[in-house]
Amino acid sequence: MATLSDALAAYRICAQAEGKSPKTIRWIMSSVTYFREYLGANQDVNNITANDLRGFIIALKQRPKFINHPYSKPMQQKISAQSIQTYARAIRAFFGFLYREELIDHNPMERVRMPKVPTKVVPTFTEVEIIRLLAQPDRHTDVGFRNYALLLTFLDTGARLMELAELNDDGVDLENGYLRVMGKGNRERYIPFGQKVAKALLKYKLKHRPEPMATDRFWLTAYGRLLNAGRIEKIIHLYGTKAGLKRCYPHKLRHTSSVMYLRNGGDPFSLQKKLGHSSLQMTRHYANLADSDVRKQHLRYGVVDRLKV
Repeated sequence: MATLSDALAAYRICAQAEGKSPKTIRWIMSSVTYFREYLGANQDVNNITANDLRGFIIALKQRPKFINHPYSKPMQQKISAQSIQTYARAIRAFFGFLYREELIDHNPMERVRMPKVPTKVVPTFTEVEIIRLLAQPDRHTDVGFRNYALLLTFLDTGARLMELAELNDDGVDLENGYLRVMGKGNRERYIPFGQKVAKALLKYKLKHRPEPMATDRFWLTAYGRLLNAGRIEKIIHLYGTKAGLKRCYPHKLRHTSSVMYLRNGGDPFSLQKKLGHSSLQMTRHYANLADSDVRKQHLRYGVVDRLKV
Protein backbone atom coordinates (compact mmCIF):
# COMPACT_ATOMS: atom_id res chain seq x y z
CA MET A 1 0.00 0.00 0.00
CA ALA A 2 1.36 3.40 -1.00
CA THR A 3 0.31 6.15 1.37
CA LEU A 4 -0.04 9.83 0.60
CA SER A 5 3.21 10.41 2.52
CA ASP A 6 4.99 7.89 0.28
CA ALA A 7 3.60 9.60 -2.80
CA LEU A 8 4.76 13.01 -1.56
CA ALA A 9 8.29 11.69 -1.08
CA ALA A 10 8.24 10.28 -4.62
CA TYR A 11 7.01 13.59 -6.01
CA ARG A 12 9.80 15.56 -4.31
CA ILE A 13 12.49 13.30 -5.76
CA CYS A 14 11.04 13.35 -9.29
CA ALA A 15 10.35 17.09 -9.28
CA GLN A 16 13.89 17.89 -8.19
CA ALA A 17 15.31 15.52 -10.82
CA GLU A 18 13.16 17.20 -13.50
CA GLY A 19 14.47 20.62 -12.50
CA LYS A 20 11.17 22.08 -11.31
CA SER A 21 11.57 25.35 -9.45
CA PRO A 22 11.82 25.22 -5.64
CA LYS A 23 8.78 27.51 -5.45
CA THR A 24 6.65 25.06 -7.48
CA ILE A 25 7.81 22.12 -5.37
CA ARG A 26 6.98 23.98 -2.13
CA TRP A 27 3.54 24.90 -3.53
CA ILE A 28 2.69 21.28 -4.36
CA MET A 29 4.21 19.85 -1.17
CA SER A 30 2.48 22.27 1.21
CA SER A 31 -0.93 21.95 -0.50
CA VAL A 32 -0.86 18.16 -0.53
CA THR A 33 0.34 18.16 3.09
CA TYR A 34 -2.82 20.06 4.08
CA PHE A 35 -4.84 17.54 2.10
CA ARG A 36 -3.07 14.68 3.88
CA GLU A 37 -3.90 16.21 7.27
CA TYR A 38 -7.54 16.37 6.22
CA LEU A 39 -7.63 12.73 5.07
CA GLY A 40 -5.22 11.15 7.53
CA ALA A 41 -1.53 10.33 7.14
CA ASN A 42 -1.99 6.62 6.31
CA GLN A 43 -4.53 7.08 3.52
CA ASP A 44 -3.91 4.76 0.55
CA VAL A 45 -3.51 6.96 -2.55
CA ASN A 46 -5.40 4.42 -4.70
CA ASN A 47 -8.46 4.76 -2.45
CA ILE A 48 -8.68 8.57 -2.67
CA THR A 49 -11.67 9.77 -4.69
CA ALA A 50 -12.80 12.98 -6.35
CA ASN A 51 -15.26 13.51 -3.50
CA ASP A 52 -12.34 13.60 -1.06
CA LEU A 53 -11.00 16.69 -2.84
CA ARG A 54 -14.49 18.19 -3.02
CA GLY A 55 -14.90 17.61 0.72
CA PHE A 56 -11.51 19.22 1.32
CA ILE A 57 -12.57 22.28 -0.69
CA ILE A 58 -15.76 22.60 1.38
CA ALA A 59 -13.73 22.27 4.60
CA LEU A 60 -11.33 24.99 3.44
CA LYS A 61 -14.23 27.39 2.93
CA GLN A 62 -14.96 27.14 6.66
CA ARG A 63 -11.31 27.37 7.71
CA PRO A 64 -10.11 30.65 9.32
CA LYS A 65 -7.01 32.31 7.92
CA PHE A 66 -3.63 31.36 9.44
CA ILE A 67 -5.01 28.54 11.59
CA ASN A 68 -2.06 26.40 12.77
CA HIS A 69 0.31 28.89 11.12
CA PRO A 70 3.71 28.90 12.89
CA TYR A 71 4.14 32.70 12.86
CA SER A 72 0.74 34.38 12.35
CA LYS A 73 -2.23 34.40 14.68
CA PRO A 74 -5.52 32.89 13.40
CA MET A 75 -8.06 35.39 12.06
CA GLN A 76 -11.85 35.35 11.98
CA GLN A 77 -11.73 35.99 8.23
CA LYS A 78 -12.04 32.85 6.11
CA ILE A 79 -9.50 31.65 3.56
CA SER A 80 -9.93 33.50 0.26
CA ALA A 81 -11.42 31.85 -2.81
CA GLN A 82 -8.11 32.46 -4.61
CA SER A 83 -6.19 30.51 -1.93
CA ILE A 84 -8.69 27.64 -2.01
CA GLN A 85 -8.38 27.39 -5.78
CA THR A 86 -4.58 27.43 -5.43
CA TYR A 87 -4.70 24.46 -3.03
CA ALA A 88 -7.07 22.56 -5.31
CA ARG A 89 -4.97 23.19 -8.42
CA ALA A 90 -1.85 21.94 -6.65
CA ILE A 91 -3.58 18.75 -5.52
CA ARG A 92 -4.94 18.11 -9.00
CA ALA A 93 -1.46 18.65 -10.48
CA PHE A 94 -0.02 16.25 -7.87
CA PHE A 95 -2.44 13.48 -8.81
CA GLY A 96 -1.72 14.13 -12.47
CA PHE A 97 1.93 13.44 -11.67
CA LEU A 98 1.04 10.20 -9.83
CA TYR A 99 -0.99 8.99 -12.79
CA ARG A 100 1.69 9.85 -15.35
CA GLU A 101 4.27 7.98 -13.28
CA GLU A 102 1.84 5.01 -13.00
CA LEU A 103 1.84 5.24 -9.21
CA ILE A 104 -1.98 5.15 -9.26
CA ASP A 105 -4.34 3.22 -11.54
CA HIS A 106 -6.52 6.21 -12.45
CA ASN A 107 -6.62 9.94 -11.78
CA PRO A 108 -9.62 10.69 -9.51
CA MET A 109 -9.07 14.45 -9.75
CA GLU A 110 -9.29 14.69 -13.52
CA ARG A 111 -12.97 15.65 -13.57
CA VAL A 112 -13.00 17.83 -10.44
CA ARG A 113 -13.94 21.38 -11.36
CA MET A 114 -11.86 24.07 -9.69
CA PRO A 115 -13.62 26.50 -7.33
CA LYS A 116 -14.61 29.74 -8.99
CA VAL A 117 -12.71 32.87 -8.04
CA PRO A 118 -14.34 36.32 -8.21
CA THR A 119 -12.88 38.46 -10.97
CA LYS A 120 -10.92 41.35 -9.50
CA VAL A 121 -9.77 44.53 -11.17
CA VAL A 122 -6.00 44.51 -11.67
CA PRO A 123 -4.56 47.40 -9.59
CA THR A 124 -2.50 49.91 -11.59
CA PHE A 125 -1.08 53.40 -11.24
CA THR A 126 -2.14 56.39 -13.32
CA GLU A 127 0.35 58.28 -15.45
CA VAL A 128 0.31 61.15 -12.94
CA GLU A 129 1.12 58.73 -10.12
CA ILE A 130 3.98 57.22 -12.12
CA ILE A 131 5.50 60.65 -12.68
CA ARG A 132 5.26 61.36 -8.95
CA LEU A 133 6.94 58.03 -8.19
CA LEU A 134 9.80 58.65 -10.62
CA ALA A 135 10.39 62.07 -9.05
CA GLN A 136 11.29 60.54 -5.66
CA PRO A 137 14.85 59.19 -6.20
CA ASP A 138 17.70 61.70 -5.99
CA ARG A 139 19.34 61.13 -9.35
CA HIS A 140 22.47 63.06 -8.36
CA THR A 141 23.57 60.28 -6.00
CA ASP A 142 24.77 56.81 -6.98
CA VAL A 143 22.07 55.00 -5.02
CA GLY A 144 19.36 57.43 -6.10
CA PHE A 145 20.19 57.04 -9.78
CA ARG A 146 20.32 53.26 -9.40
CA ASN A 147 16.82 53.31 -7.93
CA TYR A 148 15.58 55.62 -10.67
CA ALA A 149 16.97 53.30 -13.35
CA LEU A 150 15.43 50.34 -11.55
CA LEU A 151 11.97 51.96 -11.51
CA LEU A 152 12.24 52.81 -15.21
CA THR A 153 13.20 49.21 -15.98
CA PHE A 154 10.25 47.80 -14.03
CA LEU A 155 7.84 50.12 -15.83
CA ASP A 156 9.22 49.62 -19.32
CA THR A 157 9.78 45.87 -19.27
CA GLY A 158 7.01 44.64 -16.96
CA ALA A 159 9.52 42.15 -15.53
CA ARG A 160 8.89 40.24 -12.32
CA LEU A 161 10.69 41.20 -9.11
CA MET A 162 12.85 38.06 -9.02
CA GLU A 163 13.70 38.41 -12.71
CA LEU A 164 15.23 41.85 -12.17
CA ALA A 165 16.76 41.00 -8.78
CA GLU A 166 18.58 38.01 -10.32
CA LEU A 167 19.52 39.83 -13.52
CA ASN A 168 23.21 39.28 -14.31
CA ASP A 169 25.55 41.86 -15.78
CA ASP A 170 25.92 39.87 -19.00
CA GLY A 171 22.12 39.66 -19.23
CA VAL A 172 21.88 43.37 -20.09
CA ASP A 173 22.30 43.83 -23.84
CA LEU A 174 22.53 47.60 -24.21
CA GLU A 175 23.43 47.42 -27.89
CA ASN A 176 20.33 45.50 -28.95
CA GLY A 177 18.00 46.66 -26.15
CA TYR A 178 17.23 43.36 -24.42
CA LEU A 179 17.33 41.88 -20.93
CA ARG A 180 17.98 38.15 -20.67
CA VAL A 181 16.10 36.93 -17.61
CA MET A 182 15.24 33.62 -16.04
CA GLY A 183 11.47 33.43 -15.60
CA LYS A 184 9.10 31.00 -13.95
CA GLY A 185 9.82 27.33 -14.48
CA ASN A 186 13.48 28.13 -15.26
CA ARG A 187 12.45 29.43 -18.68
CA GLU A 188 14.91 31.93 -20.10
CA ARG A 189 13.50 34.74 -22.21
CA TYR A 190 14.47 38.11 -23.67
CA ILE A 191 12.61 41.28 -22.71
CA PRO A 192 13.00 44.41 -24.85
CA PHE A 193 13.48 47.88 -23.40
CA GLY A 194 13.31 51.36 -24.93
CA GLN A 195 15.83 54.11 -25.55
CA LYS A 196 15.25 56.02 -22.30
CA VAL A 197 15.81 52.86 -20.28
CA ALA A 198 18.90 52.06 -22.36
CA LYS A 199 20.38 55.47 -21.54
CA ALA A 200 19.56 55.07 -17.84
CA LEU A 201 21.07 51.57 -17.68
CA LEU A 202 24.20 52.72 -19.51
CA LYS A 203 24.64 55.72 -17.20
CA TYR A 204 24.13 53.53 -14.14
CA LYS A 205 26.68 51.01 -15.37
CA LEU A 206 29.35 53.54 -16.36
CA LYS A 207 28.93 56.20 -13.69
CA HIS A 208 26.90 55.05 -10.69
CA ARG A 209 27.46 51.29 -10.41
CA PRO A 210 30.17 50.30 -7.88
CA GLU A 211 32.79 47.65 -8.47
CA PRO A 212 31.12 44.25 -7.92
CA MET A 213 32.15 42.26 -4.83
CA ALA A 214 32.07 38.53 -5.68
CA THR A 215 28.82 38.73 -7.67
CA ASP A 216 27.74 38.78 -11.32
CA ARG A 217 24.46 40.58 -10.59
CA PHE A 218 23.68 43.82 -12.38
CA TRP A 219 21.90 45.65 -9.57
CA LEU A 220 24.28 46.27 -6.67
CA THR A 221 24.26 47.87 -3.24
CA ALA A 222 26.45 50.89 -2.53
CA TYR A 223 29.13 48.43 -1.38
CA GLY A 224 29.11 46.37 -4.57
CA ARG A 225 27.12 43.43 -3.26
CA LEU A 226 23.99 42.01 -4.86
CA LEU A 227 20.77 43.93 -4.29
CA ASN A 228 18.31 41.23 -3.27
CA ALA A 229 14.58 41.12 -3.97
CA GLY A 230 13.61 42.06 -0.41
CA ARG A 231 15.67 45.25 -0.55
CA ILE A 232 14.23 46.19 -3.94
CA GLU A 233 10.69 45.68 -2.64
CA LYS A 234 11.39 47.94 0.36
CA ILE A 235 12.88 50.63 -1.88
CA ILE A 236 9.79 50.69 -4.10
CA HIS A 237 7.44 50.73 -1.10
CA LEU A 238 9.38 53.63 0.47
CA TYR A 239 9.26 55.73 -2.69
CA GLY A 240 5.58 54.94 -3.10
CA THR A 241 4.88 56.15 0.45
CA LYS A 242 6.81 59.37 -0.18
CA ALA A 243 4.87 59.91 -3.40
CA GLY A 244 1.57 59.41 -1.59
CA LEU A 245 0.66 56.30 -3.57
CA LYS A 246 -1.62 53.58 -2.27
CA ARG A 247 0.08 50.16 -1.99
CA CYS A 248 3.20 50.54 -4.10
CA TYR A 249 4.92 47.21 -4.80
CA PRO A 250 6.85 45.65 -7.70
CA HIS A 251 4.02 43.54 -9.12
CA LYS A 252 1.78 46.60 -9.29
CA LEU A 253 4.43 48.18 -11.52
CA ARG A 254 4.20 45.06 -13.70
CA HIS A 255 0.41 45.46 -13.88
CA THR A 256 0.79 49.15 -14.74
CA SER A 257 3.37 48.45 -17.43
CA SER A 258 1.13 45.83 -19.04
CA VAL A 259 -2.02 47.96 -19.13
CA MET A 260 -0.20 51.05 -20.42
CA TYR A 261 1.49 48.93 -23.10
CA LEU A 262 -1.94 47.91 -24.41
CA ARG A 263 -3.34 51.41 -24.10
CA ASN A 264 -0.44 52.71 -26.17
CA GLY A 265 -1.35 50.34 -29.00
CA GLY A 266 0.52 47.14 -28.10
CA ASP A 267 -1.17 43.81 -28.82
CA PRO A 268 -1.91 41.03 -26.27
CA PHE A 269 0.20 38.45 -28.11
CA SER A 270 3.46 40.42 -27.94
CA LEU A 271 2.61 41.35 -24.35
CA GLN A 272 2.15 37.68 -23.49
CA LYS A 273 5.62 36.89 -24.82
CA LYS A 274 7.16 39.90 -23.08
CA LEU A 275 5.63 39.00 -19.72
CA GLY A 276 6.49 35.32 -19.99
CA HIS A 277 2.90 34.10 -19.64
CA SER A 278 2.38 30.50 -20.73
CA SER A 279 -1.14 31.35 -21.93
CA LEU A 280 -3.24 34.38 -22.81
CA GLN A 281 -5.49 33.92 -19.77
CA MET A 282 -3.62 36.34 -17.49
CA THR A 283 -2.84 38.69 -20.37
CA ARG A 284 -6.59 38.99 -21.02
CA HIS A 285 -7.04 40.56 -17.57
CA TYR A 286 -4.82 43.42 -18.68
CA ALA A 287 -6.62 43.64 -22.02
CA ASN A 288 -10.01 43.90 -20.28
CA LEU A 289 -8.77 46.73 -18.09
CA ALA A 290 -7.24 48.55 -21.04
CA ASP A 291 -10.56 48.20 -22.88
CA SER A 292 -12.22 50.27 -20.16
CA ASP A 293 -10.70 53.25 -21.97
CA VAL A 294 -13.10 52.58 -24.82
CA ARG A 295 -16.05 53.40 -22.59
CA LYS A 296 -14.39 56.61 -21.38
CA GLN A 297 -13.82 57.68 -24.96
CA HIS A 298 -17.41 56.75 -25.87
CA LEU A 299 -18.80 58.85 -23.03
CA ARG A 300 -16.75 61.73 -24.34
CA TYR A 301 -17.30 61.32 -28.06
CA GLY A 302 -20.41 59.13 -28.37
CA VAL A 303 -22.76 60.00 -31.22
CA VAL A 304 -26.23 60.02 -29.67
CA ASP A 305 -25.24 61.83 -26.49
CA ARG A 306 -23.97 64.70 -28.62
CA LEU A 307 -27.14 64.95 -30.72
CA LYS A 308 -29.51 67.72 -29.74
CA VAL A 309 -32.59 65.51 -29.69
